[in-house]
Amino acid sequence: MDIRILIPIIMAVLLLSWVIFCGIQFIRHSKDVIVRSDFTGHVKCEKCGTEYTVNAAEFTKSAMAKSVSVTKTKFVNGALINQPHYKYYAKKFYCPVCGKRRYARVLNINDINQAMKKPMLQSGIRWLILMMTGGLLILAATGIPMYFANKAAARQVEDLKQQQYEDFLEDYVE
Repeated sequence: MDIRILIPIIMAVLLLSWVIFCGIQFIRHSKDVIVRSDFTGHVKCEKCGTEYTVNAAEFTKSAMAKSVSVTKTKFVNGALINQPHYKYYAKKFYCPVCGKRRYARVLNINDINQAMKKPMLQSGIRWLILMMTGGLLILAATGIPMYFANKAAARQVEDLKQQQYEDFLEDYVE
């Protein structure tokens, strides 16, 4: 296989792998940010109606959630900001009365959302910068061999043209 075909394939695989890796790391880091935060969720069991509190670590244990939200657009400092406002948000938590994992409505979800906006944004920006930096390094690392492979191919084409010209001169000029 020609190296000029192989290098872009390697570059594409490396870039895709890097993007997937950064996405997974962003999700893992986001969970760590949530666990380290100090918010307390006030929830109400949808089955028995018991109100209790959960810590930040319990928010990361279950991905199952149901919600109803309205996205409100605000004009802040010259930019349009879309922010969801939850009318209803429920997630599965362990209910101390029922003794099972049940859906519980998070009563202070909008406050939690507001409190976690800045740390999550910082985490996202961090991983976006790392993704771009790694992508540029991968492009540079694969671009250098590609440059030399293209130069070698151009030199080979010129040599073949020169050889054909010399053969033409030998055959028809004599």
